[in-house]
Amino acid sequence: MQPDARAALRRAWLKQEKARCEQLGQTRPDDASIWRKLGNTCWELGEAEQSLIALDRALVLQPEDPSLLLDYATICLASDRFEPALSAVERALAIQPDDCDGLLLRADALRLLGRLAGALAAYERALDLSGLSASQRLHALSHQAVLLVRQQAYEPALVAVDQALRLAPDDSQLTLLRSSIFIKLRRWEEALPGLEQVATIPELNLGALANKAWALAALERFEEAESILNELHVRHDWQRLGLAFGEDLSHWMPFDDFLPKRYTARGLYLYSFFNALAECDWRDYEATLARLDGLIGEIWRYGRVVGTEQHRLLHLPLAPEFLLKTAKARAEIMEKFATPLRRQLTLVHAEPAADGRLRIGYVSGDFRDHATAHLARKLFRAHDRHRFEIIGYTLRPGDESVYWRDISRTCDRMVDLSQSSNCEAARRIAADGVHILVDLHGYTKYGRQEIFALRPAPVQVSFLGYPGTLGGDYISHVIADEVVLPEDLQTCFSEQPVYLPDCYQINDDEQPIANTGTTRADQGLPDEAFVYASFNTGYKIEPSTFASWMKILEQTPGSVLWLLADGQRMIYYLRRAASERGIDPERLFFATRLPKPEHLERQRLADLYLDTFVVNAHTTASDALWVGLPVLTLCGRTFQARVCASVLHAIGLPELVTYTMADYEALAVALAKDRPRLAELRERLHTNRLVCTLFDTERYVRHLEHAYEMLWRERRTRQPARPLWVVGS
Repeated sequence: MQPDARAALRRAWLKQEKARCEQLGQTRPDDASIWRKLGNTCWELGEAEQSLIALDRALVLQPEDPSLLLDYATICLASDRFEPALSAVERALAIQPDDCDGLLLRADALRLLGRLAGALAAYERALDLSGLSASQRLHALSHQAVLLVRQQAYEPALVAVDQALRLAPDDSQLTLLRSSIFIKLRRWEEALPGLEQVATIPELNLGALANKAWALAALERFEEAESILNELHVRHDWQRLGLAFGEDLSHWMPFDDFLPKRYTARGLYLYSFFNALAECDWRDYEATLARLDGLIGEIWRYGRVVGTEQHRLLHLPLAPEFLLKTAKARAEIMEKFATPLRRQLTLVHAEPAADGRLRIGYVSGDFRDHATAHLARKLFRAHDRHRFEIIGYTLRPGDESVYWRDISRTCDRMVDLSQSSNCEAARRIAADGVHILVDLHGYTKYGRQEIFALRPAPVQVSFLGYPGTLGGDYISHVIADEVVLPEDLQTCFSEQPVYLPDCYQINDDEQPIANTGTTRADQGLPDEAFVYASFNTGYKIEPSTFASWMKILEQTPGSVLWLLADGQRMIYYLRRAASERGIDPERLFFATRLPKPEHLERQRLADLYLDTFVVNAHTTASDALWVGLPVLTLCGRTFQARVCASVLHAIGLPELVTYTMADYEALAVALAKDRPRLAELRERLHTNRLVCTLFDTERYVRHLEHAYEMLWRERRTRQPARPLWVVGS
């Protein structure tokens, strides 16, 4: 008999069985076995709702039957009812705590509910049982490996997947997962075996070829990798490729078909390089810098190459002239694609409003729990509504944080562009009659320069979110100050500066600080040590900065360094780097991320904040100063290396700005050895925090508003773009 015929006969029999059980249920309603049989029959027929109703009736009659509870849990899980499934399986395990099926169901329910730590513990508990069948052990190991990867615990994940492969050596999905783990571990040669066979399976082909291209690119076998990538670009759009290469596409939006992302061999090499830098793995640092020109050459051809993003280049010790050159290359290609679309759109720019108010549009995907919103939360409320109308254009849906709530409520309007194409977004902004459109992103993640390239507003300006030049004519000005953008740096910007009188960086003078009474002991810090701190993210800690910190620790016996850790791999690499420089790695302490008020409170436990060199602390510097923690910086040549100097001048502590590495190290050591001097700095900071311009948000907003009015006057009188200075009040 053919399979289809057998299936049809089986289904006919099940329908008869269902009818029989329903009839028996009416005559014997207290017989749990009938309801159980009806439930299982309905489930096989694909009638999940009726199945659960029947099993509910059975459980009323036999509430402590573990096998019945597990049947119910199994169907709930398959029907995406995860909480009821977990509740049922917990009841079953209370009766039979070592039941293999129950433990695996519990682990699956926790996994599907997103309770990853609990799910991992549950799979571990199940794997300890000797009674697991081979298929059950394979199930547990496979899911354990995936969860460990999600927690970035790659070495334990590799152990789990290797154990699973011993049970199922021909499992192609496990082979691909093993390759992906080796990619995460940057063990490129080991990522290649088995991929040819996996690629023959249609549903795994893309993942296998993506891994192969990535590994070959990282091994500098560029021609082989490029051949694969060219094939993938023909067969797949960039969204599918992004998923295959592990990009976060949760922010995906309907872009227009111009300037799509391009995956290239050298770009993937750099993507891996920057991933390593985020974990403070600097093994290829000098070698990559020495040949960077050749590695980023494709941006002149494609503009938008994964791994060569402009904001990543800011993390490297590159000359500002070079950063301008690369930014211009991207902007020119974007302009090439935008020009014909702009002609089709025929956007009409806003004229002066009848009520005399200027309409300001702020564009960002970071109106959320993000550093930019931490700084600018009060800005939108503080604007003078007699002179300005404020529209927020969000590039991402809200995250329900206090930052999103406050910003979205204090804008006159918040317009969601997250599902609008670039052309649709430009039409909306022009139709809203925006006079000045403010880019709070630049080339950072979620930014959409394409919208600005379409020129939906008569004046477009870069502000706060990106500490560098964008390279395009469609952004005429950048909000700056004379510290971050001195006269000799102006030629390295395509934008003309609008100089604010104090600091370009806005700050929130209503930022709450928790009062939990946390102590050094609570944070795992030694009570008597001098605590240097730096809460910058990993990519800002580059080799020269870290080497300088180790020299400081060497000269201050008993001191410790307190850092913010983004994962165990970052901790491993930093402790290894400390040991290589002759410093006991136990002198490095690591903080985990906390809600902002609690994070601010704990910073008071440190003695001195040490800034990073290539990219300074920006929001993190303001955070430290807000809680009264002095910050020591080294002023560099680029905008991003001068932000902390600007902040310190505005808070009245210019003596904490150094200009050579030797002076930076000497002052860090001197302050650790001269507690009265440090105490005087802290006292002055405590006083200045409330009287200096850095944390006077209202005053800052008045200056920013003057800048907007100056920009609009320049536009109205058709002045060519030029530097502008706002006079302090």
